Amino acid sequence: MFYSSGYVQERGGKWRGGLRYKDGSGKWRTVTKTLDATGKRAATRELAEWRGEMEREHAQREGRGAGASTDAAEYVTAFVDALERGAAIERSTVRGYRSTLKHIRREFAGTSLADLEPARIQAWEIGLTESGLSSSTVGKAHRLMKQALSHAVNVGDLGRNPMATVKPPKRQPKHAGINALDATGYRRTLERLGNLEQTTTTVAATLALCTGLREGEICGLQWGDLNAESGALRIERSIGEGTGGSYVKRPKTDRARTIYLPRPALDTLGGWRAARVAEWREFGLTGPSANDYIIGYPDGRYLPPTMLSREWNALSKALGVMGTAGRRCTFHDLRHTWATLFIAGGGDAVTAANNLGHASPSMTLNIYAAADPNAQRQAPRLIEGIIGGADAQRGNGQA
Repeated sequence: MFYSSGYVQERGGKWRGGLRYKDGSGKWRTVTKTLDATGKRAATRELAEWRGEMEREHAQREGRGAGASTDAAEYVTAFVDALERGAAIERSTVRGYRSTLKHIRREFAGTSLADLEPARIQAWEIGLTESGLSSSTVGKAHRLMKQALSHAVNVGDLGRNPMATVKPPKRQPKHAGINALDATGYRRTLERLGNLEQTTTTVAATLALCTGLREGEICGLQWGDLNAESGALRIERSIGEGTGGSYVKRPKTDRARTIYLPRPALDTLGGWRAARVAEWREFGLTGPSANDYIIGYPDGRYLPPTMLSREWNALSKALGVMGTAGRRCTFHDLRHTWATLFIAGGGDAVTAANNLGHASPSMTLNIYAAADPNAQRQAPRLIEGIIGGADAQRGNGQA
């Protein structure tokens, strides 16, 4: 039985608490109790304790399932182990789960599944937030715990999921706004990259600024994916980071796609391929071949995304590449830059979503449509231009 969060009231110098629940017919009922507390904060704590007692008593009457006595932290760990063994999720996702598990083990080691209560779990999440963890980190812990407990219900180890009524923390971005380059910074950065000696980092950064591709997708590009004549580039794979290192995987949303490169990107790749041919020759090799990675090495290895990020961070610091939010641009901010400028420049959402590998154009617009601070100020001029065009047509005798 699930009880609502309830309420506390002061009446005649006494604090009373109430809990609401649904009976067997689905109707809401209320139970009340006079509390020992002398203040509202203490009354709220006492109410939470009473709620937990009521739910434990109900669970004992109804039974919790065969696995109810299992250690909760061990259960969630075994759940992640099973996902990894069955290859049900990406290795990069497993890596994130492993990192999240430490928060669950720290709180729930020694606690059985049967003793997990909504109030305890909610207090745990509040504590994680108050300890300074971001809402994103706490949200990941919430989702992993809920997923594991849902599995416990599905296989009969629990009679109900104690997290069904626990709300995750409201998502708060670590930094306000998108830290993209503005148009001037964009042109300046491309020019400075073009004036440097070509490296895997400068070429990868140019591709990100010209296409909006993810760093893992750029690291996964092979020469056979490029049609230099038409400018088409196939996104067939990505490089993920999982437990034990990097690995090749399908692109995000699990589908390949084709994008088209602008002239600066094609020129950069042309020069880079010529340099690669010379480097291959130094090793006594001919190539690069269609299966060699564009951002890679003569021995066939790709550059891992984590290494690309580190190398870009060092280069961006040296170049002083700062975004509109006043922070140094990460490699992922180069992707934001392309998307922001493309949408602000009138690019269509379908093309933007394809380049970015988003599931839908609406997702792209939700992220980037409001990123241009001048967009609202430009709206009147756009309409004025349309109106002016209509007036000009009428002046020429056109209706």
